[in-house]
Amino acid sequence: MKLILHIKPIFALFILLIFSGCTEEKVGLERFGTISGRVVDEQDLSGIANAQLITLPPTNTVLTDAQGNFEMEDLEPGDYELIVTKQDYFSDTLQVTVVSAAVSQVVFNLQKLPPDIFLPEFSDNFFPGDAQTDVSTDVIFQWQTTNPDDGIKFTLEIFEGEVEPAFRLQNLTDTFARVHGLKFETEYQWHVIAENEAGAVTSDFLTLTTRSFPEAHILYAKRVNDISQIFLTDSLGEVHTQITQNSFHSWRPVANPQRTRIAFLSSRDFNTQLYTMTPEGTDIIKLTNIATGGYYNKGVGFAWLPDGERLVFSSYNRLYIINKDGTGLTHLTTIDSQRHFREVDWSPANDKIVTLTMGVNRYDAQLMIMNTNGSGKQILLSDLPGALENPVFSPDGQRILYTYDVSGFQSAVGRQLDARIFEYNRQTNETTELSTAKPPGTNDLGPRYLGNGESIVFINTRNIPGSQRNLWIMPSDTLQSEQRIQVVEGVEFPDW
Repeated sequence: MKLILHIKPIFALFILLIFSGCTEEKVGLERFGTISGRVVDEQDLSGIANAQLITLPPTNTVLTDAQGNFEMEDLEPGDYELIVTKQDYFSDTLQVTVVSAAVSQVVFNLQKLPPDIFLPEFSDNFFPGDAQTDVSTDVIFQWQTTNPDDGIKFTLEIFEGEVEPAFRLQNLTDTFARVHGLKFETEYQWHVIAENEAGAVTSDFLTLTTRSFPEAHILYAKRVNDISQIFLTDSLGEVHTQITQNSFHSWRPVANPQRTRIAFLSSRDFNTQLYTMTPEGTDIIKLTNIATGGYYNKGVGFAWLPDGERLVFSSYNRLYIINKDGTGLTHLTTIDSQRHFREVDWSPANDKIVTLTMGVNRYDAQLMIMNTNGSGKQILLSDLPGALENPVFSPDGQRILYTYDVSGFQSAVGRQLDARIFEYNRQTNETTELSTAKPPGTNDLGPRYLGNGESIVFINTRNIPGSQRNLWIMPSDTLQSEQRIQVVEGVEFPDW
């Protein structure tokens, strides 16, 4: 436990001693610096033994010797806050600059605590625990104090190696705080500062490492307090991470092939527009300022190009390409004004685009394939009596998933009675049904290939309007398609 009361200015004794006569063995260490100094009692200037010193950003922790002397070696050059704490003394902090191949010397003069001051004191109960691994990127930090929490304000600081904390939550009155947006596969150091009328105390630093980004991950949207939010889970549905924390709807998440950005739709600007963000839900960038809709299309017609740097999206009867940062808007192709693009996917093989176009009648759907420059348009399916939806390429670009309501039912509200998943093979021109084990009275919707294409993630829902939509996984091999596993309940728009 460490005490922090105030920060002294740099006029404290500060001397640079330049090393000389470096031997051949020290050449590799010349870029590092050292902090050396002494901690003394302010009244009689006697050395204080076993005083603890730490740096911000965190590096290492040392104790003073019997005479109050200390030394911190092998520090990266830069500016640090050096904090000293000792039982029965106010803590103190100095700003110190570390210089390559030099020693920065400081002296601390500590003031004793009055006998009637009682500072907060932390217990050993922290979560996540020190050195804990596989921590979620959306985590609730917890701590405890041994004395009553009345009147104590807490500050949570989380460092990723920088001088300034990556996250700082201040004026907390509870002994817990939820932090969203930690990076995957990243080590953090964190501590808590507790402050009352007597002063401030900081806990020891703890480390944590966040979990790896799921190799075969699934993105989906799910309503939280009636707001559509975006989540991430693994292929087993065992761990769920909420990516967005918004007061407006976000849905239709689609990750780029490199898993570095997620495109999604949001109503944050009232009109539905296309955005991108990191897998942690940070660095949100608005891409579009033109309508992303069309006939029976609320903006769902978009997809990543294989380079992961650009996206294709639909706007009525036009297709556009745009960079992931919202620059470089380029018109790709146009179809007859009586038809609109509803859905689009770009082949991972970078040779074809597949689209679903709609007429004024909601059941007037066409499955179309074209070259990546918009030429060579070829209709694969059309003039079917029921709903045709959701064309998407396999990871090798040689197969196309889509759904079709085999009942042929039509209604003004677009209800489907028996929607099933089909797979079209571009090499053989053969079509195979994959919903052979679908329960009667339900629809299979929104399929996408998972990972290397051996599995499919999709939605199954009862064919009654307003029914709950649940996320399922099944093998893409028709011989194993009965091995359907439910992953999440109550979802929208899955993607892998």
